[in-house]
Amino acid sequence: MKRVFINANGYAMDKAESRFEAAAVEDGIISCVGSNEEVLACAGEAEVIDLAGKTLLPGVNDSHLHLLSYGYSLEVADLNDCKSLEELKRRVKKYIEDNDIQKGQWVEGRGWDQNQFDTKEMPTRLDLDEEFADYYVVLTRTCAQISVVTTNVLQLAGIYENPVQIEGGMILTDENNTANGILTGLATEIVYKIIPKLGVDRIKKCILSACNKYITSGMTSTQTDDFELLRAGNFEEILQAYEELDRDGLLPMRVNLMLHLATLEELEAFIKLGYKTGDGSPFFRIGPFKTITDGSLGGRTAALREPYSDNPAGMADNIGEMYISREELEALTRMGFDHGLQLVSDGIGDRAMRTVLDAFIKIIEDHPDEDLRFGIDHCQITTEGIIEDFARYGIIGGLELIFLASDIAIVRDRVGEHRAAMSYNWKKFKDLGVVIAAGSDSPVEEYSPLHGIYAAVSRCTYDKQPEGGYHPEQKLSVSDALHAFTTGPAYATFEEDKKGTIEEGKYADFVVLDRDLYAIDPLSIMDTEVLMTVVGGEIVYQK
Repeated sequence: MKRVFINANGYAMDKAESRFEAAAVEDGIISCVGSNEEVLACAGEAEVIDLAGKTLLPGVNDSHLHLLSYGYSLEVADLNDCKSLEELKRRVKKYIEDNDIQKGQWVEGRGWDQNQFDTKEMPTRLDLDEEFADYYVVLTRTCAQISVVTTNVLQLAGIYENPVQIEGGMILTDENNTANGILTGLATEIVYKIIPKLGVDRIKKCILSACNKYITSGMTSTQTDDFELLRAGNFEEILQAYEELDRDGLLPMRVNLMLHLATLEELEAFIKLGYKTGDGSPFFRIGPFKTITDGSLGGRTAALREPYSDNPAGMADNIGEMYISREELEALTRMGFDHGLQLVSDGIGDRAMRTVLDAFIKIIEDHPDEDLRFGIDHCQITTEGIIEDFARYGIIGGLELIFLASDIAIVRDRVGEHRAAMSYNWKKFKDLGVVIAAGSDSPVEEYSPLHGIYAAVSRCTYDKQPEGGYHPEQKLSVSDALHAFTTGPAYATFEEDKKGTIEEGKYADFVVLDRDLYAIDPLSIMDTEVLMTVVGGEIVYQK
């Protein structure tokens, strides 16, 4: 089918930063771009859609989120923005009542952040037991790296009394060496593994629920880490769910699946299936092999070179948690690379990033003539030498630009002024020539790319503080922030010939906005409305 979008305030986002009035689409591909007259003449008989001067941009490509986890979070208790432990309890109680959950059943929630509580303290099993002792309750922090559970969950998992600690996580205990209900890092997986699994049909339902939300934000493509959702089941079931949705033409947006396989045994099992990065269709492709190295800044589990500046009493030497040893990381990345998988890793703290960089650099130096496009996501505490090595070795900066809006309130306390001044240095990445691929990390943060663009160009919190922005010298321009959500992610997935710009021969993936981001006050970017999302020439969302 042919469609023509006319009277657009169009930005092609190509190398020439071209402007245009109209674009024609045929069979999901852009066939012509230019003035109204040129495109109408080129397209011939076609459906004409008049955009009435609204802004037309390439579809948004989120380089890092957790699509399945977000879809699943829509089914559990929403604990985002709780201001107290009491509010958290009220929401969990209402969730139980609204969903008619019976005693003895599992109750999950996600999104709490003790930094927003009036007490600033994490809940414990005793807090939950007061109201929910008859349920199996698991409440995951917003960062997804910390959970709090009821006593009966600890008992069922065999980690209640005198628990055996594991590498890469902690089972927090009281003075009697009894678990207090707080689990961090890999210790959370002990509980996640015993929660009843979703099954393929429910996985598919969660995927579609998330996609149908994401497209309302102008998102047309994403790179998603879904294997991390242990309660979903094994990775084969997640693959099956995506492949069935793709086969049946049900995916409303394009998905590249990151492959988080935490052990050599899991990676070997995946390799035996014969997949390589890039395999798949225009709507579902196998992405890079993914490693997760550390936790979160808010939970003081991001791995730092030096101790946190605001460690609580008794934790003066806390430098965060590495979820994987240097040796394990090197073995996993080498095996993944040797079997045709691109590499990407999380890295929030400077110690985590340094460990990943060292592992990646060894492979890069062994293959000097290959276009590898390895990437590191998050990249928050970038102390001396880190960004320079991204540039020197062509490593992609997977930046969750939106994190800054939330973390302004805590970063100085967590790492002190010296390290804070070198953190969230988005413009330094750009100035040194690092390709930036922006993501939201949804459901950790709000998925709307407009929030990420706002944070990048204003360097402010959601309530527009501080005036002038936090370390304003690190602001990105509107153009740079948009490229981070379009051309950057396309390059990261070797799809720059298909995505990221509005040019002939590329996928007809667009977003239509009610205003021109280039022309408005940066502080009003979050007030912008998405009017239309187009994927493969089809209007998948319209306001």
